[in-house]
Amino acid sequence: MKTAAFLSNGTPENSRVIPGALFHFLATGEQTNNAFSLIYIEVHKGNEPPPHTHRREDESYYILEGSIRFWVGDNIIDAKAGDFVHLPKGLPHRFELQSECVKELMWITPSGLDKWFWDNSAPTADLKPLPIATEPPPAEVIAHFVKSLSEYGVEMV
Repeated sequence: MKTAAFLSNGTPENSRVIPGALFHFLATGEQTNNAFSLIYIEVHKGNEPPPHTHRREDESYYILEGSIRFWVGDNIIDAKAGDFVHLPKGLPHRFELQSECVKELMWITPSGLDKWFWDNSAPTADLKPLPIATEPPPAEVIAHFVKSLSEYGVEMV
């Protein structure tokens, strides 16, 4: 399959939301012949995922606004606007926002996990995140996330 040139930006058609986060899918695996995906993310404090390990892809983040602390293996990385963080596959990691909101670009290589984010989020007309949940998700939702992520090579630590 030949990859075509394209222009992308955040529109309701390529954007999705979850509680506490907005995603603009700027480049998907379908558009890049599965070489990579690029997602603009606006994430709000309180929506951080549990520790996990990627078996298939590297994740890289360019922080546009705010600050975030990453635990990667045995290392702690404090990143702020203008910083680039690379998380190689196979290393357990997690992160915690140090500011109320972080705006970042997440580059996934190769692509694939972008499909999980798309399938496990909701369309948005107003380009605003859903409210952050005040209680933990129900057990069946957690079980779905753990199972579906494992199908994409992501293991919870």
